[in-house]
Amino acid sequence: MTPVYDYPEAVKAFVAAGIFTPGRSFGPASAIGFATAEKGLVAGIVYHNFEPDAGVIEMSAFSTRRDWVSKSRLALLFQYPFEQLGCRAVVARHSEHNRRTRRIWAALGAEQTLVPDLRGPNEAEVIAVLTREAWHGSKFFEVNHGQT
Repeated sequence: MTPVYDYPEAVKAFVAAGIFTPGRSFGPASAIGFATAEKGLVAGIVYHNFEPDAGVIEMSAFSTRRDWVSKSRLALLFQYPFEQLGCRAVVARHSEHNRRTRRIWAALGAEQTLVPDLRGPNEAEVIAVLTREAWHGSKFFEVNHGQT
């Protein structure tokens, strides 16, 4: 898979179509996608709701393939908010039922808080917060810096 940096609007539209109801989109945001020659975009991450004074940014992601996640790709994705923007924390929100996403954020070292009924009746939203310190202590940061 090839990283896609030059088409943030296409990546934003791809992710929005995968996670939002029709007609909803991201506002101002940056994005990174991953594509294959056969399928085009297969995964995308949108960085939005940036709060520079707080040093926090939100990430939203969508993919059509499960095999796009790798240590090196995760390292690449977190390099932008932590290394380039200098964020102190990255936030993600997802359904309590999305077990795979919850496992990924747990493996990254994120603190996860369930907010009851935030996604609707009987469905909590998970708010995952990954701090720079937790990121730097993770095995994924080590991959990015040639330590594994």
